[in-house]
Amino acid sequence: MTDTHGDPSSSTDTARVGIKTSLLGAEKVAERIDETDQLNERSVGQTIGQGISPPYPPEQLTSLLELNGTVATGVQKKSRREVGFGFDIVGHDRVSDPAPEQRERVADFWYGPDTIWKVGPTGTPTASPIEVLQKARKDFHTVGWLALELLYAGADTELVGMAHLPAATVRLKRHEDADDDERKAGHGFVQELDGQTRYFAEAGDRHNTTLDGDPNPIYVDKEDGEVVEGEPPEDVQPANELLFVRNNHPNTIYYGLPDHIAELQTIVADQQARDFNRKFFEYDAIPAYLFIVEGGTLSESEREDLRGIISQLRNKEGRRAAIIEAEELADSDFGSGDVSIRVEQLTQQGEEDMSFESFRRHNERTIASALEVPVQLLGRTESANRSNSEQAITDFIKTVIEPAQERFAGRLYSTLHQDILDAPDWTLEFQTRGGEDERRQAEIARTRIGPEWLVNEAREALGLEPIDELDGVLVGDAFDANIQTLPRDGVPEREGS
Repeated sequence: MTDTHGDPSSSTDTARVGIKTSLLGAEKVAERIDETDQLNERSVGQTIGQGISPPYPPEQLTSLLELNGTVATGVQKKSRREVGFGFDIVGHDRVSDPAPEQRERVADFWYGPDTIWKVGPTGTPTASPIEVLQKARKDFHTVGWLALELLYAGADTELVGMAHLPAATVRLKRHEDADDDERKAGHGFVQELDGQTRYFAEAGDRHNTTLDGDPNPIYVDKEDGEVVEGEPPEDVQPANELLFVRNNHPNTIYYGLPDHIAELQTIVADQQARDFNRKFFEYDAIPAYLFIVEGGTLSESEREDLRGIISQLRNKEGRRAAIIEAEELADSDFGSGDVSIRVEQLTQQGEEDMSFESFRRHNERTIASALEVPVQLLGRTESANRSNSEQAITDFIKTVIEPAQERFAGRLYSTLHQDILDAPDWTLEFQTRGGEDERRQAEIARTRIGPEWLVNEAREALGLEPIDELDGVLVGDAFDANIQTLPRDGVPEREGS
């Protein structure tokens, strides 16, 4: 196995790069960055000479988004529902009294006007945190891992932003002492495009400590990959760091794999069925025929003449079967001597050849099952009703989306909040949508509301708009015992008032 960007069974290290994924431009080290260390991608060949190759060529995995609509829709649905509806900064459940100053640091990073968010190459507009995270989660479900570039200014330890780095272009750096055919990981990551190489440190390197808790920062030179402990010398150009998150799979050590990898053959079969279907109707649903020449041979020019006659007749007859008369063939003076041409049908089109829709529907359900996405979200409603659709989406939210949100939030918390921002009291809680989630959240909020709450705080928890007239009024003072609900228009009149 070679450490190349291409197929592990091949020695080639050139592979097609997905032209729809873009990398960001490199910036000057001394300046406060407004870009990233990522190389700028064009439609060029790509080699990863210093990285460990993943089990599957990532550019082929990303191409499935263009070849298979079920995969594309499923990946989009999962990434959007995981992070696309935003997040809240909440106190960690193990902290009884989270420090307000820590929340301010976290909020300043995620929402501050000076934080840099990037998803495109140099010159593209800045993005939002949700855009960066959603593109990363899409990579996670497409190739099996994600890469978020943590932006710093030179050798500073202050985190100034985050950028999405296309996961298909990232490799774990191979150890400097590894043999040519040895898969031994070094420290950091590498990105190599058309002979240009860029190295990255690992997330949290600049805030690394010894076992005794003493600061021991680690820097990686972005030009040559040299690893330096302690303050970097002047000749070292400190690289940005990468937060690398894998979709773990037992068949790979250093990388992850997408969930739908188990149905790769089904995806290929589905594409072949589509190609067969397209070609079948491209030729007006006429089965393939074989023209057999007997009693002589045809020259190349005569072959072209025969093809021309068949093409002209077919175009002239439109969607009806083309009729080739013996006289027409005879007038063309094909071959020499006693030459005869006969036509035989190659294929028979039976009902099994026409069942494209049922075959593709079966493939769609199989692929959706591997993605753990309910078919109701893919637009399949043949056997769906409001009840089972809502239940399927609710189960999807509870068993797939929410666990993924918790894992991802935990990774951001341990790396960013704990290690880099020094704010362990606060974490992120990603929002969800779908099924009974909104109603469930309202019911939970309703059980928490007490008389000591302000009315507008209670209304906000229930998803209702605030009422200006009730600003500052307690629920206990405004609660209408006659209808057992919060007032909608104002404070109810009290007896004797």
